[in-house]
Amino acid sequence: MGIVERRERVKIQVRSDIVKTAKVIAREDGWTAVSIRKIAEVIEYSPPILYEYFESKDKLLEEIRVEGFNFLQAEFIKIKNHFSNPQKQLVEVAQHIWNFAFENPEVFQVMFNLEGAYCDSRKVYSEAMSIKGNPVWEMIASLRPKSGEHVTKTYYEWWCLTYGFISITMTTQPRYAFPQAEPVYMEGIRRFIRSIM
Repeated sequence: MGIVERRERVKIQVRSDIVKTAKVIAREDGWTAVSIRKIAEVIEYSPPILYEYFESKDKLLEEIRVEGFNFLQAEFIKIKNHFSNPQKQLVEVAQHIWNFAFENPEVFQVMFNLEGAYCDSRKVYSEAMSIKGNPVWEMIASLRPKSGEHVTKTYYEWWCLTYGFISITMTTQPRYAFPQAEPVYMEGIRRFIRSIM
């Protein structure tokens, strides 16, 4: 391996270490405890070196937000390809969103500016929620084939229900209450799906 390739590999590793460390600190102490200086201290780099990778905490949070939405988008595509029934697809999408939020609360917090994880960038939202080529929009469209003009409205309602329910649960309930809230969430999802058919 040449010097250029080795340098590039080290850069990728350091960037990954910065993101992972930020998430670990956030999980343990909350997002308000995360700073470039604190991350530098943990991974034993000087803060100026970290600023070469992320010019601010906001840029770091934006990367984590992108990572979260990209992960979910990939899961939605797998679900769409695996299940043919759109009702089943939407139930699976909702369950995946719930599981993701429960298993990765620090990433979900960044995705939706919760618990001190404020990120100013809105660009990620417009890309993640875009209807163009969006598997969830397509799932909803196949449930409402004769109501094309209502699909986008229903799609918006879907995101309000799924992400809204989880965000409210996450900010108002202790973590141990999540398992009790899950059946309520899933029943709400099933009622919503029945209402659009």
